[in-house]
Amino acid sequence: MKKTIFYTLILFMLAGCKSCKYSLSGINIPPDVKNISVAFFNNQAQMVNPNLSQKFTELLKDKFIRETSLALVPENGDFKVSGSIVDYKTEIAATNSATGSARNRFVMRVKVVFESPKHKEMNFTEEFSNFQEFNATDNFQSLENALSEEVSRQIVQAIFNRIALKW
Repeated sequence: MKKTIFYTLILFMLAGCKSCKYSLSGINIPPDVKNISVAFFNNQAQMVNPNLSQKFTELLKDKFIRETSLALVPENGDFKVSGSIVDYKTEIAATNSATGSARNRFVMRVKVVFESPKHKEMNFTEEFSNFQEFNATDNFQSLENALSEEVSRQIVQAIFNRIALKW
């Protein structure tokens, strides 16, 4: 009985501590950072998906809105994220002697510039990439939306981890 009361007390104390630096979610954002601005990610890749820039930018914004307490501002946020899609392609991932290509790989690479005027030590410029493989006999155009959405989600998660979780 005493343990239950003790644990309940600890739980209430943790829940009420808004200025604590630790959270159960692992988010590690300085307490003086209140908002974030995410600039439009232009597609500078040779192969262009006309909807990709808008979808990627919105996915990144949504990630920070849903999983942090940061407010989204149009520009000059306490956290500033900008960049571009620099690679968007398919390549051969595996071959076989009978048909040549057995598996193809869809690859996406994004250059990110992160700035925190209040915490300049956190600033970085880095490329994030990921891929998904698919059967070479499948038509890429029929898979493109699903592949680009999945790879975009993976890249957004990596960017989020780097900024909010400091991984």
